[in-house]
Amino acid sequence: MSTFLLLLEDAATLFMAGVLWTMQVLNYPLLSLVGRDALPGYETVHNRRFGLVVFPGVLVALGAAIGLIFVRPTRVPVWGPVAEVGLLVGIAVSTAALQAPQHGRLAKGWDAGAHELLVRSNWIRVVLWSAAGLLALFMTQQVISGQ
Repeated sequence: MSTFLLLLEDAATLFMAGVLWTMQVLNYPLLSLVGRDALPGYETVHNRRFGLVVFPGVLVALGAAIGLIFVRPTRVPVWGPVAEVGLLVGIAVSTAALQAPQHGRLAKGWDAGAHELLVRSNWIRVVLWSAAGLLALFMTQQVISGQ
């Protein structure tokens, strides 16, 4: 069971890191090209559909990290999944405090300041998800190196 949780953690965190890198490098910078008239509709649909992509990944990553605190392979130190949960809390706080409000502003119409803040502040989530992915791989490496 603990190995399964660790593999779920790997898959979910690496998936989410990839999603955030894609949003940061590709999607968010291109928002300025959508067009002022089309942007509110685009943002509304984006916000609705984006949840279908990210909620499963976030829930699996969080569930697996919490599970690993209690049931983990012998060679995985407890600080690993505890740190994962901390990173995920940081991501949730950043999303609620910084990125979600900017999406809300953009759903009402083009706002250059909101767009700039969204692009700049999203680096927080990119870094945190990337760190979570690396930490998950570190935990897996601890298991593999002990066999």
